[in-house]
Amino acid sequence: MSGIAFITRQHEAGSLRVRESSANLPGGAHLSIAATRSTRFVDLHMGHDFMGLHLEFFPEQARAVAAELLACADALQGRA
Repeated sequence: MSGIAFITRQHEAGSLRVRESSANLPGGAHLSIAATRSTRFVDLHMGHDFMGLHLEFFPEQARAVAAELLACADALQGRA
């Protein structure tokens, strides 16, 4: 499986977002991940057709979720 190509944008001081990355996933879904200045949340949004999912994490929660995602991916690929 090939990697997913993210487009990343850094934002200027005073803008709503600090950083934002997005990618089109296989199967037609669109994924967006952003660090939002005003809420101090890491936002994750995935949209496909007329459905969407939006999650907000505190930075510590985002790190814990990312670590668990990596651990699960490693387990599926036999890298325990």
